[in-house]
Amino acid sequence: MIANPQTEKIGPNGLVNRIRRSKQYIWLRDNFALELAPGITWLNVNTKFFCAFVGVTVLAGASILQNYLLTEHLGIPRGEQGTIAGDISMWTELTAILLFVPFGVLTDRIGRRPVYIIGILFIGLGYGLAPFATDWIELLGARLIFAVGMAAAAGAIATLSNDYPAENSRGKLIAYTSMFNIFGTIFVAAVIMRIPLFMDENYGFDPVEGGKAMYLVAACLCIVAAVAARFGLAPGTPVKKRDRAGAVTLFISGLKHGRNPRIALAYASAFAARSDLVIKGMFLALWAIHDGGERGLSPAASMAQYGIMLAIMQGVSMAVAPGAGWFIDRVNRVTATVIALIFASVGYLSMGFVTSPLDFEMLPFFIVIALGSSFMLKASLTLIGQEAPVKERGSIIAASSMWGAIGILIFTAGGGRLYDAIGPSAPFVAAGVYQVFLLGCAIWIRIVAPGQSIIRRGGEGPQTSGGQSASPLATQPGKQSI
Repeated sequence: MIANPQTEKIGPNGLVNRIRRSKQYIWLRDNFALELAPGITWLNVNTKFFCAFVGVTVLAGASILQNYLLTEHLGIPRGEQGTIAGDISMWTELTAILLFVPFGVLTDRIGRRPVYIIGILFIGLGYGLAPFATDWIELLGARLIFAVGMAAAAGAIATLSNDYPAENSRGKLIAYTSMFNIFGTIFVAAVIMRIPLFMDENYGFDPVEGGKAMYLVAACLCIVAAVAARFGLAPGTPVKKRDRAGAVTLFISGLKHGRNPRIALAYASAFAARSDLVIKGMFLALWAIHDGGERGLSPAASMAQYGIMLAIMQGVSMAVAPGAGWFIDRVNRVTATVIALIFASVGYLSMGFVTSPLDFEMLPFFIVIALGSSFMLKASLTLIGQEAPVKERGSIIAASSMWGAIGILIFTAGGGRLYDAIGPSAPFVAAGVYQVFLLGCAIWIRIVAPGQSIIRRGGEGPQTSGGQSASPLATQPGKQSI
């Protein structure tokens, strides 16, 4: 903070302290403040943060909480749960794959806000129906409704992350959004997952009644988010209606721009990064329930204990998020993707050494995988936002989400079988092998097609790889800073 001249004695030492404090304030402002795109307000950004919090709460919860339904509601034998969970996820992602691009086209044609509202309400409907399923086929039906909402809401909120900031603040806004994503994951672990145990200990609810309460609370959150989005998100798109691309152009834009090697890298990164949330949510929670059973713990108690581990992992990710955003905005964004892939590769491959997700001696391994996966998502989303033309941004990000859904499809369907056939760590090691391959590709792209670097040097603007100034960094008229 800047020193108060009315309370600080003016003198040689006081003047030096004021200058030092002023420099600290300026450094924090220049490196961590957000510069917003024209027409975007604080209300829009804060509402977007809340929607990101709820979105990740319900998206992460879908995979994590499903294991409770398989065990307590449906009584699926543990030896079959990995395959069934993988198959449910496979059909969910197939549905999303078919819908990501159509919803992406809608975000560019009618606006981000209505598409998000439609999506979050469908997610809430899926949550409301899931705990009343009597077999895994009915549970699959609820998850397919959820998939429709996921395709709409996930694409819209990712597009907003790139609509709202100025270019030099893109990484920071995505990083701050990730902090609210992490709050959502922590909320799942610390609150939602503990509802069955709380209802049992305080009100005598049986496991099935506790599961219904858990899912209905999540459904109510979706309704609250829809209302907040209606009154808080910016309407329309960044492009005037007369300048919007046609539907046919938008449908093929994801494929057309995939020829850009940096967008192709973002697609390939999304293939791994977006599957991370489901892989960790599904297989770590399943692993925790199985290991807890061997230790004499109920599924509810196992989920509660695993929730502590998950909260610690996400807390560490949240603490480093501002620094990650600052770093992404200071370096070439392909370089940021390379660094993220190094962390992600090490984190996933190290899971082969983990003995139990309930053992806190294993915490360092979980911290590394949390850091790598969260950094990967920030880097890939920032890179694609930088490269995508603004009037086709929603469609291109939807194509990225589609590749992420394909990654989820492959890693969960195949991972479920690896889980049952080899062991709990097998899905993670398989994902790590892919990330090592992608790391080699990213290094090659950094050498031959590095693209633009966003560098803040005094008053200088974004720098291209050839050193030319791309645009001024100083706050422009019509832009706000937060």
